[in-house]
Amino acid sequence: MKIVVVDHVYLEDEHVKKLRSLGNLKIFKNPPKTSEELKERVKTADIVIVGWSHLTKSIIDSAKKLKMVSIWATTCHYADLKAATKRGIVVTHVPGYATEAVAEYAIALLLAAVRKLPLADVHVRKGDFDWRPFGGRELAGKTLGVIGTGAIGSRVAEIARAFGMEILGHDKYPNPKRAEEIGMKYVDLPTLLKESDVITLHVTLTPETEKLLGKKEIATMKNGAVIINTSQGKVIDEKAMIDALKSGKLSYAGLDVFSEEPPRKSNLLFKLDNTVLSPHVGFHTFEAAKRCTNICIDNVVKFLEGHPQNVCQ
Repeated sequence: MKIVVVDHVYLEDEHVKKLRSLGNLKIFKNPPKTSEELKERVKTADIVIVGWSHLTKSIIDSAKKLKMVSIWATTCHYADLKAATKRGIVVTHVPGYATEAVAEYAIALLLAAVRKLPLADVHVRKGDFDWRPFGGRELAGKTLGVIGTGAIGSRVAEIARAFGMEILGHDKYPNPKRAEEIGMKYVDLPTLLKESDVITLHVTLTPETEKLLGKKEIATMKNGAVIINTSQGKVIDEKAMIDALKSGKLSYAGLDVFSEEPPRKSNLLFKLDNTVLSPHVGFHTFEAAKRCTNICIDNVVKFLEGHPQNVCQ
């Protein structure tokens, strides 16, 4: 049984030892630079562990021995599920491992945005101590709109309540009991967009959620609203968001994800002062990374035992 870790997955010595006990192990510590390089890595693998690379139909079809893909992430979109199902390949993921990490990070982005922390840091490092350019906004009394009220979105709402924020929620599958516990009111999407001072996104990427926030939706938001996105970059129309940030329709955006990852150096978001940007690290605490790897490897174990778990649907 050949097991291939195709890109940079968090691995401690105990994880490597465990994988070696399961089969012939090959670890690549850096992501492939081209699809052809990725094909080469997976072509003789029985089991693939993937953290960042996209296993397209072409790549899956080229891996003639492939039986299982264990995704080192919550989302399933790193593998073409239709192509995998057609081949009888089991694809698993790691749900729920980073709830605290991502929720805390969303709040961190929000605080950095409304208090202009990145700009203030650069200011001081340049030797300027003038405080006047950095007037911020308080969260207390503001309205937070949570799009996607699963585990992460609900936890963000819970933390935001501690800041004295009012919470609006929108979800295809609402959880009234959890909403009552938090003090969150469910509304339709147009109402949430119209009434929220801050909007935070916590939805998976599907054809239905792609560009969920586009030019028309952004136009209905409050003037000076803030967007926080720690879910997937493509749930926002990036060009429409950039235009709104330039015009002042949006006062700030805190983004851990982009429509293209890694983003190109020419991405216009890099030229805007009213953004806080990070390289998809919301999940990345030591606790969450280890938890993710533990479950990711356990998914492999369960597959080999004939009882697959956490299978992508």
